[in-house]
Parts: sequence; C-alpha cells; structure tokens
Amino acid sequence: MPVYVLPNATAMTKNVAMLFGDDTKVAPGKPLDVKPGSGNLIAIYIDDADKPVAAVLCDIPFAAYAGCALSMLPAGAAKDAIKTKKLEQTMLDNLYEVMNIVSTMLMDERTPHLKLGTLYPDLSKLPADAKALLAAVAKNHADFIVTVPRYGAGTLSLLTL
Repeated sequence: MPVYVLPNATAMTKNVAMLFGDDTKVAPGKPLDVKPGSGNLIAIYIDDADKPVAAVLCDIPFAAYAGCALSMLPAGAAKDAIKTKKLEQTMLDNLYEVMNIVSTMLMDERTPHLKLGTLYPDLSKLPADAKALLAAVAKNHADFIVTVPRYGAGTLSLLTL
C-alpha cells in the first residue's frame, strides 16, 4: 500500500506562505473531529484509479479565512461566515483551490500521484469509500494551526495512507 507524505510545520509554512504571504504562521495543532455535525469540511484526494488515498480536514475558521484571503474579500465577510457557519460559494470555490494546492504537499518523488477529488462542506455527505479511508488513516495525520495574515487562524488536519 502506498504511503503519502505528511508535511511538518516548516514545509507547511513554506507552501501556504506562497498563497497568503510571508506573514503566514503555521504551528502544530490538534486533530480535527471527523464526525458528521462537527462543522468541519473535508477534501478527499484520489489516486489514478479514483480510489480515496488521503484527506484534509479544515475547520470553519480556516475555510472562511483562506476562502476570503485568496480573493482578498474583506475579513468581515470571513467573520460573518464563521458566526453563521455558512460559507459563500466564492469562499468554497477558493477553498477548493487551496485544497488543490495542498495536494502537492502530500507527494514527493517516491509517492504515487494523487489529486483532489471532492471538497465536502458536510462530513455527513461522504461516500462509503471516503468514510473507510478516514477509518484507515485515523492514526496517520499531521495537524496545524494556520494563521492567515489580516484574517485569522484556523486548523488543518492532513490524513494519508
């Protein structure tokens, strides 16, 4: 079974700073809850056979801050989304692009190819194969608090086979 890469805080900082600027901060964080109703969003990554092989969870604050920062939407829009726990479509579209870029952090020259499959704004919508992946990777994760400059901090959990 292939093993994908889990970045450390230094590698994570380098990559997300390309998106959000040099003032981006990354620190070790706690794992995010993978249960439906947690409010967390999840990106499922697939291999060339369309089988789920990795996942990245993020909380609503990260989703809102990253989703706003990519299009330079006002920080107030992110704070409103966090308060209501509802992301605008633009934020979700931007978050999809952020998650697409995160895929590069899960690979190196020794790992098989993977790509972003689907971003699920609700864990209860996960298909059976994605749920099985979460059970399989529960102990293989890297967790970070990412502070997006001029917006705020949120949490990312990367899980791989």
